[in-house]
Amino acid sequence: MPLYQSDSILLEAHYFGDHAEFMRLPCAQVSVGNGAIVVQGVELRHLQGLRWTPDFLSFDASGNHYRYPVGRPAFIGPDRAQFALL
Repeated sequence: MPLYQSDSILLEAHYFGDHAEFMRLPCAQVSVGNGAIVVQGVELRHLQGLRWTPDFLSFDASGNHYRYPVGRPAFIGPDRAQFALL
């Protein structure tokens, strides 16, 4: 599983027309693989308060931009969230 050092993630949800929702959250690192993205160092209370399901998760690391289609997060530790890759 590749491990990326990133200081934040961006969650996006897109609806019909031009309506969209965005939320940027600070984090410590992001790993991608095995059908999921695991975000470490994120405050789960922000994710628990989401009233919408993200369509995409993106982040920047080492000068590159990564964007993945995801589903609703699962909480797998005190500061870890896992998003299924769609």
